[in-house]
Amino acid sequence: MRCVWICLGAVAVLAGASGCVSNPKQTVLNLDTTDPKWTSRDCVAVRKHVAHYHDGDTTRAIVGFAGDLAAPHAGTGAALAMSKAQDGKRAQLNQQVKAACVTRRRHFL
Repeated sequence: MRCVWICLGAVAVLAGASGCVSNPKQTVLNLDTTDPKWTSRDCVAVRKHVAHYHDGDTTRAIVGFAGDLAAPHAGTGAALAMSKAQDGKRAQLNQQVKAACVTRRRHFL
């Protein structure tokens, strides 16, 4: 019984640690279309690149479902690990989107 609780705790920690970086497609959807950089060549190129970005949602769902059928919570852990592995790529794309499409505004007090 103790092993079950330890495993459930580990899955909860993984669930809390994963998903910290948003999907680049969501980042593009949240951009301000009235920003002067929105129509720039760099922004359009980055948005096209993000449109072709594949996050692996289907693969993670299949691994999670099949793994959970094989052993309880094994698929969930594997799917979370796969998602965590994509965080670096998501963060890099989000940074490129913000650099190319968001005008830095200076705030004066």
